[in-house]
Amino acid sequence: MSTDSLLRRLDYAQPVIARRDEYYRGEQPLKFLIDRVDPSVMRFNVNIARVAVQAVAERIRLSGVEARVGGRDVSDEAWKLVQDSDLPMTLQSAITDMLAVGSAYLIVWADGRGTPVITAESAEQVIVERHPVTRSVVGAVKRWEELDPNGTVLAEHVITYGPKRIAHLKRDDAHGKLTFVEGWDNPLGVVPVVPLINIERIHDDVGSSVIDDLAPLLDALNKLYSDMLTTSEAVARPKRWATGVNLEDAHLDDAEWSADNPAPVVDATPDVVAPFKDSDDMWVSELEQAKFGQLPGADLTGYESAIDSVRSMIMAVASLPAHYVGITTANPASSEALRAAEVGLAQTAESRIRIINRPLEWGVRMLVAIDEGVSPDNVQVRLKWEDTNTRSIAQETDAAVKAHAEGLITTNEARDIVGVSQTIEEQS
Repeated sequence: MSTDSLLRRLDYAQPVIARRDEYYRGEQPLKFLIDRVDPSVMRFNVNIARVAVQAVAERIRLSGVEARVGGRDVSDEAWKLVQDSDLPMTLQSAITDMLAVGSAYLIVWADGRGTPVITAESAEQVIVERHPVTRSVVGAVKRWEELDPNGTVLAEHVITYGPKRIAHLKRDDAHGKLTFVEGWDNPLGVVPVVPLINIERIHDDVGSSVIDDLAPLLDALNKLYSDMLTTSEAVARPKRWATGVNLEDAHLDDAEWSADNPAPVVDATPDVVAPFKDSDDMWVSELEQAKFGQLPGADLTGYESAIDSVRSMIMAVASLPAHYVGITTANPASSEALRAAEVGLAQTAESRIRIINRPLEWGVRMLVAIDEGVSPDNVQVRLKWEDTNTRSIAQETDAAVKAHAEGLITTNEARDIVGVSQTIEEQS
């Protein structure tokens, strides 16, 4: 596939990515509106989309690496390479992107000092091409723009990744052609780009997102909340009424009228001014027939019922427990109840780990291969993941102590289970 074809595919994917990103950031406009509203109200959002994504992403945590090269154990070296590349941190961002917009990417290469690094990349800049039979990555492209301090595009940069060659191209003119800048041989023999695709169906190359299902529900929820706030502002304060009080005619003063500048006659009926204002603390009238009263305030119970209905649908679609969406009456009473309430999130996180485990293993294999100077085919890697279930520290500590006492795990493994890190002196 040519570079232009890959760039067209990258452009084609951007509208879907932009829409999902808009909902993830809570920047989508209000829907279901007929009348024109205040622009400040248009951006009101209850950003449950971010909660739904983060609730799963924060449960996917890389805890270790086992690696072998030609039968030799290099697990410690591999884990150090992963940590030096800040992969445990950047992987969280990549997973968040994958869940939110459908895809993210990792690029494995060496920095200017020859140290192997692995970086997380956005689907806004990177896309890959797969073999139609083996589904392996046969090509990739990364594009970004060079901007001046005012945000004007100065140049467009493109890097093409192939199994044998990597090239840097540049376009200075918006309507010009890409020109070759420099190139490098690829000693790995494979494309050093790893796609992390949130796959749910076969041939789901662009990935899926829970935001697609949440979007109409979030639109409905935001509309209900904004309507409730508008109603509370307009009629939640009880309205007062008065009868038997003369309304005052609003006439122009004599000083404002002249033959040269007569007052225009707009309506035969004179304007009137109410004798009282809502902001007045007390209404007083000397007329004997004057009577005062108060209308009941607005009842917002209908909004509450509608909001609860929409939130229930959001919980079903995103597997969110009640306490994640603000329903405090269903808060779990114990750690076991909390663990049971969040089992849906744990299962979703486990399914996402099964999706990204092999691609990420391949990325670490290339990372070790660059460090060892061998082919990635000669490297075996197995990743370790933390438990996705909600942790009960007391139970995990008790289990770790018992397993250590029986000699089933080492002291360091027991510390890892409990979450106690070793000091630098202990590691050395």
